[in-house]
Amino acid sequence: MSDSEMSIGRFGEEVAGSYLTEKGYKVIERNWRCKKGELDLICTSGKKIIFVEVKTRSDQGQGTALESLRHQQKMKLLRTASNYLCQTGLWARECRFDFVSVTIGPEVKIDHVKNAIEFSLMGSGNSPWQPW
Repeated sequence: MSDSEMSIGRFGEEVAGSYLTEKGYKVIERNWRCKKGELDLICTSGKKIIFVEVKTRSDQGQGTALESLRHQQKMKLLRTASNYLCQTGLWARECRFDFVSVTIGPEVKIDHVKNAIEFSLMGSGNSPWQPW
């Protein structure tokens, strides 16, 4: 990833974090990493934990940012979120996975999709959060 792409991505994450904060979310982690992967933003809203994937585009010519989120990437994000919940002991908390698209152009456009990834993709188990 080039320095330019990284700076655009970081800008998008900052915009998304500010947007979510204005909407009443509390950002509790940024760029949380483990061996499984990285989570752009982890927020809370009330008692709910919201994992947020942020995609930033410099124009619409590349298609929508949500279209760029492939099944393999979704699975990686789900495994990373599960790892976070395990490490923090928060399995019992209600959670969801949102997607925020930031498009940079003459104006900055933000699209927020709630429940963008279904945890049921991980398979069946005792609950959507516990795939074993």
